[in-house]
Amino acid sequence: MQTFIAALGAATLLASPAFAQHQTETAQAIFDQFAQGHPALNATVMVNGEIVFEAEGGTMRTAEDGVDTDYNVYSTAKMMLGTAFARLEAHQGLDLDRSVRAIDPALPDSYQHVTLRQLLSHTAGVRGYTGDADWLAFSARRCALPEDALGHFINDPLIDAPGARHAYTTYGFVLLSHLLVELTGAKSFDAAMHETLGEVYQARLDAQDADKATAYYDAGEGLEPMALSAECKFGGGGLIASSRELAAFGSALVEGELLTFEEIETAFQPIQTRDGEAVSYVYGMEAGYEPSLDLHYAAHSGGSPGGRSFIMAYVEPQVVVATTANFEGPNHYPLALALADLFAGYSE
Repeated sequence: MQTFIAALGAATLLASPAFAQHQTETAQAIFDQFAQGHPALNATVMVNGEIVFEAEGGTMRTAEDGVDTDYNVYSTAKMMLGTAFARLEAHQGLDLDRSVRAIDPALPDSYQHVTLRQLLSHTAGVRGYTGDADWLAFSARRCALPEDALGHFINDPLIDAPGARHAYTTYGFVLLSHLLVELTGAKSFDAAMHETLGEVYQARLDAQDADKATAYYDAGEGLEPMALSAECKFGGGGLIASSRELAAFGSALVEGELLTFEEIETAFQPIQTRDGEAVSYVYGMEAGYEPSLDLHYAAHSGGSPGGRSFIMAYVEPQVVVATTANFEGPNHYPLALALADLFAGYSE
């Protein structure tokens, strides 16, 4: 997380109608500039649980496009899945440090010392994509349950000893998706998420389709293109949602609907790997504390052919920015950070 920008002005200025209009006009200008590089781009900003700004833009929008249009959110789904496990820990006493084989004894012996906490922080040693061929092969799979996806990677050797090193992996969150179904006893991943997060969870599986700017993956000259699907990624990146739905989820988090402030403060502490690395990626999100602003924050991005998204959540000011698009394009971090700082009252 980059260093946050210094605070702006007095509270009376921030509360004035003139400043509110300035925020909206400035936000629209920031959004319009960024939208020039996307076929379709949506953004929603919520402050204290209320939508204060929404925008839609892009170079190839249709009459059906709107801020409530669903797009692939890809890895931003990890933040939702991670929050589900945080709730199970805080409210139902789930031990995140026990072996995952205590939840599913059918997992390979190599997973005996892998824990839920390690999976949530990408420190379990589960491999990531090995290249385009691996990514394509996984995208070609079709899955009704997370268990259906495990065969693609579960028997491969761990790339590190559990807890030794931080190495980002979507497959680790596919495994977490399976373990959530096992823990809840739900009949589907969708049901498990609804059971854990309640009405706050409004995302849907990619199998239910979403607007994609790139309907097919270009496999190269002389090769047939393949239909894109992220359905086997589940909580690792297989969900679709609108910017409104993502913002509402983030707002429920910072307002204390999902976790209390004390639970957030505890959850957002970095963890240490066995190699001595401090990892700020916890509970499926990049999370931390900015002392100069007395501010806790959480964020996640997602992107792959067919979509890109971002959530930026400030806890103390209760400001959440969510962006969605139907094109991989550049990371939305600069847009989300600029809008979050603007509505939180931070500026250059």
